[in-house]
Amino acid sequence: MNGLLFAAAVVMVAAGHMFRTKRWKSFISVYEDTSDALLLRAMSLGYMTDLLLPFHIGDVIRAAVTGKKLTNKTAFALATIIVDRLMDVFIVALFYLFFYISGTFGQPRELIIYGIGAVVLVLLAVWATTFSKPLKKAVLLVSSVFNEKIQLWLLGFVWSCICTFRNILHRINKPVLLLRTACMWVCYILSYYLLGAASGNDAITVFNAMFASPSSTIVSFIGSIGTENSFPAILLAYNALTSLLLFAMAAVIGKLFSKTSEREPELIIPYTSPNSRLDFLCVYFSDIRDKSYINSFLAINKDVTIVRNCSAGSNATTLMCIKNGDMLFRKYAFGADGEKLYGQVEWLRSNSKDLYVTDICNVEKQEQFCWYDMPYLSASIGFFDYIHSAPAELSWEILMNVIGDLERNYSSHVSSRADADTIGKYVDSKVTANLKKITSAPQIKNLMAYDTIFVNGREIKNLPVFMDSFLSADFWKEIFGNDYYSDIHGDLTIENIIYNGNYPKKYYLIDPNGGNIHNSPDLDYAKLLQSLHGGYEFLMHTDKVNVTDNKISFRMTRSAAYDALYMNMRGYMFGHFGRDRVKSIYFHEIIHWFRLMPYKINHDGSRAAMFYAGMMLVINDVFEEFIENERYSEDKTCDVRS
Repeated sequence: MNGLLFAAAVVMVAAGHMFRTKRWKSFISVYEDTSDALLLRAMSLGYMTDLLLPFHIGDVIRAAVTGKKLTNKTAFALATIIVDRLMDVFIVALFYLFFYISGTFGQPRELIIYGIGAVVLVLLAVWATTFSKPLKKAVLLVSSVFNEKIQLWLLGFVWSCICTFRNILHRINKPVLLLRTACMWVCYILSYYLLGAASGNDAITVFNAMFASPSSTIVSFIGSIGTENSFPAILLAYNALTSLLLFAMAAVIGKLFSKTSEREPELIIPYTSPNSRLDFLCVYFSDIRDKSYINSFLAINKDVTIVRNCSAGSNATTLMCIKNGDMLFRKYAFGADGEKLYGQVEWLRSNSKDLYVTDICNVEKQEQFCWYDMPYLSASIGFFDYIHSAPAELSWEILMNVIGDLERNYSSHVSSRADADTIGKYVDSKVTANLKKITSAPQIKNLMAYDTIFVNGREIKNLPVFMDSFLSADFWKEIFGNDYYSDIHGDLTIENIIYNGNYPKKYYLIDPNGGNIHNSPDLDYAKLLQSLHGGYEFLMHTDKVNVTDNKISFRMTRSAAYDALYMNMRGYMFGHFGRDRVKSIYFHEIIHWFRLMPYKINHDGSRAAMFYAGMMLVINDVFEEFIENERYSEDKTCDVRS
């Protein structure tokens, strides 16, 4: 054997492996940076394992070593290795096709095997880029046989393969990828030629030994003991020395280039919680979300790590995230809801000088979606939590500041008085349309047969009793006729008030909502009533409801802190606004319940009857105070006069 040519062959194949490492790194660096030393070390250990074990078990070792250091872990590392290997299947198939056509290698077995592999590669690439529904559901079905931990790993691995294939088309620099592949194969072919020359064989014999023989070269070596065939021993030495050289190169590169990356890793699934990652993958593989949603979700959250979902009852999603080591809240929505969300951005910016509102760190508006970021302030807590942890007088002081600041701002931005046409549009959209949805909903429809219902044992009038009033345009025009319009917040629930002791008045507002048509400040104060009077937040935290005939029962909870705050607000409204305006506010609360119910019916159907009961309790209270008592007072006055 020619030792010089043998050494040159080892050096040349090691150079090829360096280019392979660079190509492998192309797949990984889409999401995070990693060192060449780590990849070389993992590759060398993988090749050492392949000397002893068959079926490329070394690739599993390679993935395990790399995955320990990657943010996206082992499933992602293995996926990039599989895609890297599959690319070579296509190239090896082309080599065998060339050998067969040129007559230098006449046996078609390897051509058939690698040709089939190339076809499978193309099919996988097509599947990954075309969102094939049957295959996704099949993957989900197979994974569901295992426990959640294994299912998460399997789905994560397939998801990583799909993303890596797609990244070749959309995110990886294709000329660089092709150049690295070409350099890698030039080095390999030169190495095989040198090894063949060193051992007295031709390059095709070496090529076949690398790609058409069992991967465990130690087995070939043992099988050749006692024969005159020395090539298995040469091949074993070639692979073993290559692995050792790669390991030494990794050590040298690690010492010379040990600079750490300042780039923030991007999670291939942007959730920290395993349960959230599994939920996302199950949604994807069950195909209940279309392609545009998944792509937009990933585009929106590619630069953050999601800690948890903080969404409430709307079509927008609010996530607590980490970006560049800092916590923030990201809120996003799609399509028409995205347009509506951008309206929040405009309102917050336009009112930031006159009101205490959240800052906006970043915002992006595209045709498909809109998102914006709010800072995470450690001194901030939701007003609901503050109400139940602070003295009642302090909670009322903050709420009084909120109402007072809003009232001054609204009165200085009066656009017009309420008019019959706008009131009519408001009633048609928010009352008539929603009542139709409520009364026809399967969860509510059976209750419409009763004039009264029992809510936790209390008998109250049912919705059909009030329908004549609700469907009367004159009824609403009389109630809302004195309203005025301004640039209102539009969704002033307790949840959208945030306590922060560092602010001058210890609060700021989040999540405004446009599109109300009837933009009266009374609509905002009615949102507060939906919380304090209707107990919306407590219903949200109640899990179960039972319905039997016209009897609705659930665990009704309210706090003394809420009751105290509600009574303070009632006193404030009657003292500052007058009875007619307070009446308008309470009827706006009823309309808020009308607007809420279709959402609950569609998205929380098992608890829809509970929210219906809450709505009916509010309607009965409001009609008793402002309609029935007024009629009683009028009748009593008439009796006195007569």
